[in-house]
Amino acid sequence: MEDRGLDAYSWVTLVIFLLSIVPVIRPFKIPFFRQTHIRLNLATSPPLGVLILLIIRAIPITTVRDGCIGSMGIQPYAILILFYSLAYICISLDLTGLFQYLAFWVSRKAGNRGILAFTLFFCLTSLMSGLTSNDVVILTGTVFLSYFTRVSGINPTAFLVSEFTTANIASMALYIGNPTNVIVSEAYDISFIEYSAWMLLPTVVTLLLAYCVLRVMFNNPVYLPRQIVAPDASPNSVLLDPKGAVFGTVLLACCLATLVGTSFAGVSVWMVTLPFAVVTLVRDFLYDLGSIKWMHSNNGLSTVTGSIDIDIDISTSSTVNNGTIDSIDRTRRSSRGSLSNRSIGLQSLPATRAETAPRETVGLHRSFQRRLGQRIKRLGYRWPTVFAVIQRMPWAILPFSLGMFVLVEGLSLVGWVGVLAKGLVVFTLNYVTAVYGVTFVSIVACQLLNNLPMTILLTRIIQHPNFSSRVTSPVIMQGVLLGLIVGSNLGACLTLVGSLAGIMFDHILKSKNIHVLGYRNFLGWNLILLPVLALGASSVIIGELWFIYQRS
Repeated sequence: MEDRGLDAYSWVTLVIFLLSIVPVIRPFKIPFFRQTHIRLNLATSPPLGVLILLIIRAIPITTVRDGCIGSMGIQPYAILILFYSLAYICISLDLTGLFQYLAFWVSRKAGNRGILAFTLFFCLTSLMSGLTSNDVVILTGTVFLSYFTRVSGINPTAFLVSEFTTANIASMALYIGNPTNVIVSEAYDISFIEYSAWMLLPTVVTLLLAYCVLRVMFNNPVYLPRQIVAPDASPNSVLLDPKGAVFGTVLLACCLATLVGTSFAGVSVWMVTLPFAVVTLVRDFLYDLGSIKWMHSNNGLSTVTGSIDIDIDISTSSTVNNGTIDSIDRTRRSSRGSLSNRSIGLQSLPATRAETAPRETVGLHRSFQRRLGQRIKRLGYRWPTVFAVIQRMPWAILPFSLGMFVLVEGLSLVGWVGVLAKGLVVFTLNYVTAVYGVTFVSIVACQLLNNLPMTILLTRIIQHPNFSSRVTSPVIMQGVLLGLIVGSNLGACLTLVGSLAGIMFDHILKSKNIHVLGYRNFLGWNLILLPVLALGASSVIIGELWFIYQRS
C-alpha cells in the first residue's frame, strides 16, 4: 500500500468525511428550490460526500469501485448480503408475533413482581440479541417495554437502559450479531466458530457485570418497584402466525447450525445465510397466497376493494382498510381476519405523501406520484407479508455503508490512514496495552463517528503497513482485533449517537412520548455503567490471550 504524504486534497477529504457523519447523527434539510429540500440523513449524506470528492477530483472512480467491491480482505457486498439476509429472516419472524409472544409470556411469568420482571426481561433481551442482532431487539423490545411500563405505571428508565445495554453486549457473542463484527472478521478471515470461541466468555461475563451494576444503579422503588401492575393480555393473543413462528424459529436455528458446521470448510457466511433468507421469502409468498385464497372463498375481496390506506408505524401497527388498529386490539382478531395480520410495522408510503403535497407539485409530478402510490398499494394488498417485511428492512444502511466504505478508501488514498496508523502503534507494546488501548480508542471514536464508520476506519488503519509492520507478535495483533470488536459493540452503550441502534432507539422513544432518557440522562447513567463493562470484557479477553498464547 502506497504511503503518501498529506496535501490539500487530504485535508479536504478529511473535512468531507467528518461532515458526512454529522447528518447521520442529526439529520437536517437544506432548502433547494421553492418548497423543495435536500434531505441530508443516514442514506444521503455519505453518497453525497463521495460525489463531492469525485467532482473535485480528490479521489478517482477506482476508489468507488474498491469501496463497493472490496479490497484487502474486506468485501462490502458480502457483508451487506449477510446483513440483509439475516434481517429478512428476523423481521419475518418478528411479524409472526413471536417476539411479542415471548415478551407477554415473560410478563405473565413475572406477575406483579417488579424485580423478577426486570430480571426476566434482562434475560430475554440478552437471548434475543445473542441469537439475532441488537437491531432486532431495539426495534421489537423498545415498543413492548414502552407499552409494558406505561400499563404498569412505572418509570421506564431501568427497563429501557437494561434493554439497550443487553442488546449491545449480547451482540458481541456471535459473528452475525453486529455488522461491525462482520467487518473485522471478514478483514482477517476469522471464521464463525473461531469468533464465538473468543467472544462467548467475554459476553457472558459482561452480561453478568451489567446485571449487577444495573441492580445497584436502579436500587430505588422509583425505578424498580417491588410491586407492579402487569398487563393482562394473553401471550397467545399476540401470536399472529403460530405455524410461521415455529417455521421461522427452526429455520433460524438451522441457519446458525449451518454457519457453525461450514466454518471449518472456509465457506463465506453470506453463502450460508442467503439461501435461508430465500426459503423464508418463499414461505412468506405462500402464506400470502393462502390468505388471498381464503379471502376469495369468503367473499373478502368485495369488502376491501377500493381505497386501501396502509398506515405505517415503527411499532406494531396493522395493515387494514382505511386506518390503523391498535396493536393490542389487533391481536384479538382471527389470524385470517384481515388480508394478512402479519403485515405490521411498515413505514409511510409515497401515496400518503403525494396526497398532502403542496400545490406547486401538481401536474405530471403529482400524477406520477399518485400512480406509483396506487401500484404500491396493490402490491401491499396482493403480497402483504412480503411487502411488510421489505418495508421494515433497514434499506438506509445500504447507501450509508457503501458510502462509508468509499470514504474510508478515500482517506486511505490521500494519506490519512497511514498517519493514523502511526499514532495507533503506541498501543502495541504488549497484548495488554493492545486490548485496553484499542478498546478505549474505539469506544471514544464511536461517539464521534458512529460505530459502523469507526470500525471500517480502524480496520483499515490496522491493516496499513505503518501499523501492521510494527506489531511484533500474533498475540498483540489478536488483542488489537478483539479490542476493536469489544469497543465497537460496547461503544454503542455510551451515548444515543454511538451506533445506528442508538439512533433508532431514540427515535422510537420520541415517537412514544418517552422523554426520561434524553441525551444527558442517558449519558449520565452510562458513564457509571460502561467503564465497568469495558474493563470487564477487556480483562476477560486478556485472560484468554494469556491462556492461549502465554501460559506455557
